[in-house]
Amino acid sequence: MDKTLLKVKKFITDEGLIKGDEIVLAGVSGGADSVCLFNMLLELSKDLGFKLAVIHINHMIRQEAGEDAAFVEKLCEDNKVSFFRKDIDIPALSKASDASEEELARNERYKAFEAAAEMLSEKFGKKVVIATAHNANDQAETMLHNLFRGSGIKGLSGIKVLSFRGDFELIRPLLVLERNEIEEYLTEKGLKWCTDKTNETDDYTRNRIRHNILPVAKEQINNGAIRHAAKAAEYISEVDDYIDEQADAVFFDIAAMSQGGISINCERCAMEHKVIRSRILMKAIKFIVPHIKDIQGVHIFELDEMLQRTEGSESLSLPYGINATREYGVLILTLGDIPSNEPEDTKTESFLIGKDFLEAGENLTFDIPGLGRVNFTLFLYKSDMKIPSLEYTKWFDYDKISNSMQFRRRETGDVIEIGDGTKTLKKFMIDEKIPAKSRDELFILFEDKDVIWIPGYRISSKFKVDSDTARILEVKLISD
Repeated sequence: MDKTLLKVKKFITDEGLIKGDEIVLAGVSGGADSVCLFNMLLELSKDLGFKLAVIHINHMIRQEAGEDAAFVEKLCEDNKVSFFRKDIDIPALSKASDASEEELARNERYKAFEAAAEMLSEKFGKKVVIATAHNANDQAETMLHNLFRGSGIKGLSGIKVLSFRGDFELIRPLLVLERNEIEEYLTEKGLKWCTDKTNETDDYTRNRIRHNILPVAKEQINNGAIRHAAKAAEYISEVDDYIDEQADAVFFDIAAMSQGGISINCERCAMEHKVIRSRILMKAIKFIVPHIKDIQGVHIFELDEMLQRTEGSESLSLPYGINATREYGVLILTLGDIPSNEPEDTKTESFLIGKDFLEAGENLTFDIPGLGRVNFTLFLYKSDMKIPSLEYTKWFDYDKISNSMQFRRRETGDVIEIGDGTKTLKKFMIDEKIPAKSRDELFILFEDKDVIWIPGYRISSKFKVDSDTARILEVKLISD
C-alpha cells in the first residue's frame, strides 16, 4: 500500500472516523483534493468495510462547471460508485440576498450533502458519514483567516477532524496531508483532475492567504510552516474541547431556567476563571438561540462586566432580541421579539428544569413551550405502587437523573436507551417510522444528551423504575 495512503488510513483509524459497515458519502468537486479523497476512499473501502458514494454540487458559477460534473460522473461510473449530482444557481441566489456567493455556495453545498445522506440512510438503513477533502493547507488558511478577522479560540481551532452537520458526522480524512503530498500522490497514480480557475485569482480572502502568505512562510520562515500551523489548530481545538468540558461541569450549578429565560448566579459564576465564565455565558445564550452567529467577544465582555458588578441593577440589549438584566445577584437572559430581518431558524423554545427543584411530596406545574402544562411530582416509592400505563403520565427513578432536565427539540448526538442497548435518537425515530417532517417538531425531555421521555412514544430504559428505586418523579402532561 502506498505510504501516503497508509498515512491516511492510520489517521482514519486513530481518529475513529470510519468504523465499518457504513456508507461514506464523499463530496467530490473534481479538483485535486477531492479526486485524491475519492481514490483513497475507494482503495480503503474493502479494507475498512464501508460502502462509498459520491455527491457533486454544480454551483453554476463557472462556465466549465458542467465539464467538472461530467468528469466526476464518469469517474464514478468507471469505478461503479453511486453518484449524486445537484445543480444550484448560486449567482441567482446571491443576487436575491445579501450573502456572498462564497458563503451561499458553502451553505447550499452542505444542505445538499445532508439531504443526500438522509436519503441514503433511510434507503439502506445504515449509518452515513459525510467526507470532505479539506487538507492541512486548508487548515492553516482557515486558522490564519480567522486570526486576522479577530476570532476567538473557537475560530483558531480551525477545521475539526470530526464534526456534525445536522444528524450526520462530517469527517475530514485528508487533514493529515499537505497539498503537495496530495498532488504527488495523484501524479504517481497517473490520476487526472479538474482545475478551478477561480482558485488562481486573489478575488477571495482565502486565496490571498494561499498565494501570498503561506508560500512566504514556508519558503522564508520555516519549511514546515503549514504543518506546524495545522498542528497548532489541532491543539487549540483540543484546548477548546477541554474548556467546553470544564464549563459543562459547572453550568447547571450556576444556571437555571427562570422567568422565561436563563438565570445565572452572579456570585457563583464570578468565582470561575474568566475563560470559563465566557464559555458559560455563551452556552447560556445558545440555550436561547442555538444557531446564533452575531454574538461577538465585545458582547460577552459586556455581560461578564455586568455579572461581576454587585451594586444596583442593569440591563443590556444583544443581537437576536436577547435581553440581559442583572438584579439581586442574578443575571437573567431572556428572548424578546426577534427582528423580522433575522432568519426564522433562530427562533427556538426550550425549558430547563434544575435537578433539585422538588422536595419529596411537592408538585409543580410549568407551561412547557411546545407541549402545554406539565405537572412534576416527587414522592417516595413503595413496592405495592402500580406504575401507570397512561400515555401522558410517566414515572421515572429520580435518583437515576444526575443533572438538570430540559424539554427541547432534538439535536445532533441525542441518544435513547432501549433495553440493554443505546440507539441514536435519529435511528429510533426511523425505526419507529416517525415521519421525517414531525421529528424536529417533537418536544422531548432530556438529561443532557440522554432522552428521558418522548411524549406520545416511549421513555428511556435508563431512567425506568426498578426494585432499587427510592424516589419517583412523575411527569404528567395535563394540557396540549
